[in-house]
Amino acid sequence: MTTRAIHLVGAGGAGMSALGLLALRSGWTVSGTDREEGSALAALRAAGATVGAGHGADAIPEATQMVFASTAIPDDNPEMAAARERGLPVLHRSDLLAMLMEGHRGLAVAGAHGKSTTTAMLSLALGGATLCVGAEVPWGDGTGAAWGDGPWFCAEADESDRSLLRLSPQAAILLNIDHDHHSEYASIEEVEDVFRQFVQALPADGLLVVGPDARAQAVAASAPCPVRVVGAFPGAWARVQGDQLALADGRTASLAIAAPGAHNRWNAACAIALAEWCGVDVDQAAARIALFSGVGRRFEHKGTAAGVSVVDDYAHHPVEVAATLAAARDQHAGRVVAVFQPHLYSRTQALADQFGRALSAADVVVVTDVYAAREDPVPGVDGTLVTRSVNGPQEVLNVPRLDDVPAVLVPDLQQGDLVLTIGAGDITTLGPRILAALGGAGG
Repeated sequence: MTTRAIHLVGAGGAGMSALGLLALRSGWTVSGTDREEGSALAALRAAGATVGAGHGADAIPEATQMVFASTAIPDDNPEMAAARERGLPVLHRSDLLAMLMEGHRGLAVAGAHGKSTTTAMLSLALGGATLCVGAEVPWGDGTGAAWGDGPWFCAEADESDRSLLRLSPQAAILLNIDHDHHSEYASIEEVEDVFRQFVQALPADGLLVVGPDARAQAVAASAPCPVRVVGAFPGAWARVQGDQLALADGRTASLAIAAPGAHNRWNAACAIALAEWCGVDVDQAAARIALFSGVGRRFEHKGTAAGVSVVDDYAHHPVEVAATLAAARDQHAGRVVAVFQPHLYSRTQALADQFGRALSAADVVVVTDVYAAREDPVPGVDGTLVTRSVNGPQEVLNVPRLDDVPAVLVPDLQQGDLVLTIGAGDITTLGPRILAALGGAGG
């Protein structure tokens, strides 16, 4: 692979930091910036990148050949403007992913939920294949990436900005389809069309594995290659039965995996189905996945204090929230306390009722204000839209400011409670503060 000097605008993001690490492992020179310091920038710096906090026109090194940015970076970012003035190519992060995949046999995992986890499982099932996901993995040196041996490159395919259409994998997994990114897609039919374009671009000699989701299976019918369906119905390539994977040909494999929840057993089944096509024995693939407990911010245990356990989860769609709470019920006999931070005004406005119904599975619910991310506030859209639809828990609280949650929540916690901090925003910082308020060390 040709040596390149690249600059990453937004280098501290989960996806960008993973790409930066892979570029470094490929022998490229990497620089970059983000708004503020964080663990991802520290990880890149430790790996040899020149990265720092704060954007500026003078941040791009003279030797830079290409600049990459995600959709979240605005056009008026000073580094973007400086790159254009210098005549440097300004490319999307998915273009960098495609470059890094050159020379490998690409495998992509697509869908509304479970992409990062399933891609990581697939990499493990293949014996440690090259990996790129938008969530930290235990073997990723602080990122969601690892440079592995062998021909396979396992990548998460992102539909949020339609960038999955820029990839050209040899085979893929389509887990599920949901209307999640409301500022990008006007309807579920539009979402289905983008996934349909993705599967139709697969090569005829490739493979598509599709999960038990009905919409995904309908879209998979348009694939030009063989399709393996993992689902609970006759004719499926395999189905999940408790903690067993039962193949249509009579073979079975253990799905007694460390990652909690029924949804993760289905994720593992899809990863095993593709790994088997890649030449890995089903039992061996399952054994390699067994001890994997999940990627960062997916049911991640943050600590225990005063008999209260705290878990952080990235769930930011009603389906994901419901799956997280179901996994908590499977593992925990005591009260489940859900602290939810809605993510994006557009998503909250569209799905508030569904969020409320999903959160109703908890014993205590706390909802904060909306994490805006890249969006401007929408009048009348706040956390109260969600709390109005919660029905059933012992207590439902609206606490707009994240900083106020420990003082409000901790006095009501009981020994044996499980606290879940749920959302895709800065609620991930809340768990250690709750633990500290409980008298623990916060980790």
